[in-house]
Amino acid sequence: MIAYKFEAGQSIQLTTNSMFYKNVYESTLLSASNNTLEISTPYYKGLHVPLNVGFILNLKISTYQGICEFTTEVIDRNIGRHSLVVKLPSAFNSERTDSIENRRISGENFCRFITITSGKGGVGKTSFIINYAITLARKGKKVVVLDADLGMANVDVLMKVNSRYNIIDVIDGSKSIQEVIIEAPGGIKLVPGGSGIQDLANLTPPQFYRITAGFSFLEQNFDYVLIDTGAGLSKNVTNFIYAADETVILTTPEPHAITDAYSIIKVILDKSRDIHLKLIINKCETSQEGEAVLSRITSVVRNFLNYNIVPCGYIPESKYVSRSIKEQVPLCISYPTCDIARSLETIVNSEIGSSLRDTPASTVTGFVNKFKSFFGKSS
Repeated sequence: MIAYKFEAGQSIQLTTNSMFYKNVYESTLLSASNNTLEISTPYYKGLHVPLNVGFILNLKISTYQGICEFTTEVIDRNIGRHSLVVKLPSAFNSERTDSIENRRISGENFCRFITITSGKGGVGKTSFIINYAITLARKGKKVVVLDADLGMANVDVLMKVNSRYNIIDVIDGSKSIQEVIIEAPGGIKLVPGGSGIQDLANLTPPQFYRITAGFSFLEQNFDYVLIDTGAGLSKNVTNFIYAADETVILTTPEPHAITDAYSIIKVILDKSRDIHLKLIINKCETSQEGEAVLSRITSVVRNFLNYNIVPCGYIPESKYVSRSIKEQVPLCISYPTCDIARSLETIVNSEIGSSLRDTPASTVTGFVNKFKSFFGKSS
């Protein structure tokens, strides 16, 4: 049985056994003990519903581990707090050990959240993420791509997959993240992005809880979560960076792209140095150019920002990239033996090796907790 963990703020849907109350009502978990839950007085269309002691309720609670559903009884009311106290079945005892947290502390089988970002658009970030994910999957890893560009989401378009629902449906509560995840080419999964939410910090508490509960589900069910952010330095982008276990800065050899990459690194480090930054150079005409740009940026960051960014390699310029984009088939599938595919395999082998050797501090803290703290939402 899943070890559900109940926390204040979790959203609840409930129905009753009364012939007078036949709707689906909304509530919020206020507190949890070993044997009881205190929930807010249910409401429907903005109005509170006066349920009494003795009512039998069917609860659906949105937890980080998924939807927990059970039948219970109202055993007390607190009129001053506008709350009800219900029995907690012994099977869902709130003191169950959180297995994900234990795995993080032990450093075994943890999920790695990797944010991929760039100082500017046009560096090939989304194409890189898709093919990076597929290469990881070919190494036996369970990989999901989260399209977190909430203004210009396009991962599904590049892979020619139909996405009826997206992350906005999770935030709005119309779908769970399990219902939004879709199969994508190359053995990976995708959480499609959507437009309409420009600043995650402005979400209501129920909306914010839904998205963090979704992230926790990803954490429990995948080895890698690759986060495709928008380009630039919005708060959405930087907070994904600070919450992630590591961040890949992707740039190209063009002077303005290098300048933008340095700028985003500087801004990131000005706020926090408790992060793990890596650097990859894309669209290199020669191996010499790739090595030179890697060396130049890492040296400047070390000398002027006093930080050792990890150089992870370079990817050659190739005619196959534009072809695969037009065909809407990932390059690693349509041209599996090309030089880009070989470069990606080298980078992925290095990533898997480093993940086995190192356990970043952020991994022990947990992506969800860090994400909540950076967006100003306490757990």
